[in-house]
Amino acid sequence: MPNIEINRKEFEQLLGKKVDDSALNERASYLGAHWNHVEEEKWDVELYPNRPDLLSVEGLARAYRSFFDVETGLKEYKTEEGSLKLNVDESVADVRPYVGGAVVKNLEISERTINGLIQLQEKMHQTMGRRRDKLAIGLHDLSQVKPPFTYRAVEPEKVSFTPLEHDKDMHLGEIVEEHDKGQEYAWILDGEELYPIIEDSKGKVLSFPPIINNQLTEVTDKTTDIFIDVTGKDPKTVRKALNILTMALAERDGDIETVDVAGKTMPDLSHSERVVDLEYLNSVSGLDLDSEGAIELLERMGYGAKAIDQSIEVQVPCYRTDIMHSYDLIEDVVIAYGYDEIESEIPELDQIAGEKEIEKFSKIVRETLVGTGALETHTFILSSKKKLFGMMETQKKPHAAMSNALTEDYEVVRNWMLPSLMEALRENRQRPYPQAFFEAGDVVSMPSAENKKKLCYVKAGEVDYTDAREVLQALENTLGIKLDLVEEEKSFAKPKRSAQIQKEGEDLGFIAELSSNVTDNWGIEPRVSGFEIDLEKLSQYY
Repeated sequence: MPNIEINRKEFEQLLGKKVDDSALNERASYLGAHWNHVEEEKWDVELYPNRPDLLSVEGLARAYRSFFDVETGLKEYKTEEGSLKLNVDESVADVRPYVGGAVVKNLEISERTINGLIQLQEKMHQTMGRRRDKLAIGLHDLSQVKPPFTYRAVEPEKVSFTPLEHDKDMHLGEIVEEHDKGQEYAWILDGEELYPIIEDSKGKVLSFPPIINNQLTEVTDKTTDIFIDVTGKDPKTVRKALNILTMALAERDGDIETVDVAGKTMPDLSHSERVVDLEYLNSVSGLDLDSEGAIELLERMGYGAKAIDQSIEVQVPCYRTDIMHSYDLIEDVVIAYGYDEIESEIPELDQIAGEKEIEKFSKIVRETLVGTGALETHTFILSSKKKLFGMMETQKKPHAAMSNALTEDYEVVRNWMLPSLMEALRENRQRPYPQAFFEAGDVVSMPSAENKKKLCYVKAGEVDYTDAREVLQALENTLGIKLDLVEEEKSFAKPKRSAQIQKEGEDLGFIAELSSNVTDNWGIEPRVSGFEIDLEKLSQYY
């Protein structure tokens, strides 16, 4: 879980009241923020990752103003129509296609405020941004540049500027190779011929996302007007991150101005609306609330709410990126009510708990794979059609699709596991080789929509088909099961380097050395081999 460091006095100034230590140590933790005193006014706050809006002292103060009854209900943020335009060139479409922008003016900020904003920026990079791959944020002193701005992709050697923490101009290629941030995040741009930049009307570079900003636009305690840019690979994530950053500065009494981003007005700070049935709320929560009681608790969590017949219409603020279902709102009602105020009950269940046989079998398999030197992973069961089929150079097969997918990255339920392990290899490209990963997890088989437990193993480096075969043999020896390999060409494998895994004529899975097309699609330079096997079928022979 992410940790942030804040100043207690600054928090109380933004909150509008003093709070004693017991309130922070006990009651405040209900919001998913655990407060630990470090020294003097310095506090360390550990946060749940589903609340990026709390990753700053400004966000914490806003949340606790409602929770501590200082200022309850939905807080509206006013925006003025700004004159700044951010043009988006089509050259960024294949590099880093999405960008958002906002302007906050008339700020009075201190060095401490700036450090807090940098902390918020970096924590969002690590969490929502997946180490800057999914999103990257830039904060700029607007007085040093001249709009309109342009977001475009350029050849690395043709654009230069002085990056933060340096005193001389460097072209983009040099920054990636020599600058500390360039070396740390070069993997994101690996294989790209063009690099993205944001520049002003005079050709001055503001930002080289996701790597570094220009020293020219560094925010200082003399800065009054700030331009925020957020770039990334998913438009919803970019918009959400932009809202959170804008809200943090708005808490400093800044005036928000919109930006015309390729014809779209940003940021959009309007709230969304959800309706929760009161009877359903009480049923799920175990509470017995009337409309007035439910509304009061929702307002203590920063929502707007009003009664409509036997339901509650809830206005969800734009910075609450974690609200995806009525359950999330009901959870907040329970938080405001107080977990310690709910009497515990023993459920009326007449059952004896026990571990399923397939889980016992999986434990043996996992211990065997660990013994081969492989690292166990736990990847997402949700994926995308591009990852499951396109990047794997295979035909589409029946799969379960999400009807209301939040992003394209999580639009379908995986029907095989190898793409998930390929993604694990891709995310670890900057680590030394060889690398070996395995996972014993679920896939969903269609059209029956049944969960199937499978084992997948991959190894990358100076490897071939034989490396995967050796690990499969180790598994055979442990289980005392002799498996048959029947040569069969796979579209994702090298010729003559794949086979079906069988037992008594029954297909259990496959083993393969992956083709260079597949590894190239995933941006993985070394060779990869591995296997996937149905654990439920395999367990029948154990």
